[in-house]
Amino acid sequence: MEDILDIQNVSKKYQQKNGETLALKDINLKIKKGEFVSIIGPSGCGKSTLLSIISGLEDKTEGKIIVENEEVNGVSSKIGYMLQKDCLLEWRTIYSNVLLGLEIKGIKNKKNTQYAENLLKKYGLFDFKDKFPNQLSGGMRQRAALIRTLSVKPKILLLDEAFSALDYQTRIKVTEDIYNILKKEKITTLMVTHDITDSRF
Repeated sequence: MEDILDIQNVSKKYQQKNGETLALKDINLKIKKGEFVSIIGPSGCGKSTLLSIISGLEDKTEGKIIVENEEVNGVSSKIGYMLQKDCLLEWRTIYSNVLLGLEIKGIKNKKNTQYAENLLKKYGLFDFKDKFPNQLSGGMRQRAALIRTLSVKPKILLLDEAFSALDYQTRIKVTEDIYNILKKEKITTLMVTHDITDSRF
């Protein structure tokens, strides 16, 4: 199976008043299509910085990010990024939250809207589509955030401590739910976490 993501010698230095801070040095990683890969490490070790670089939200100092054999510089439509918080907009319904990515990318059409609706049905949130985020449990909110990310059809999904805001029991259930969703949708996933429990898949 071919590599879908190839990280080559990526380093990151931050310029500060008292000199340089080395956040990442010579990171090399290859991920094959359909794999679920977890990176575990303590807070402050550079995990989130690496995801920000892969997603194009932050510049690297050195190295290359290659997606499907093409070097990527900046934001790529092939990469979806799910943060620690669900970032649902409280004044929008779950349905309109799920469609937000399509609106931002300018690809909100009948076909893509139908795809998003099918994801809501497939993963048990269609009956809640007219609810607002504060009317849903933490686990349901996280599922809605994932569906919003998947609606734009990324090839690679980045998860940044995506379950850390949930209590322990909810986190176990949600990690199982989300892992099963990603496997069914055949989404290549790179997750960073400080919690070994989250990475057990």
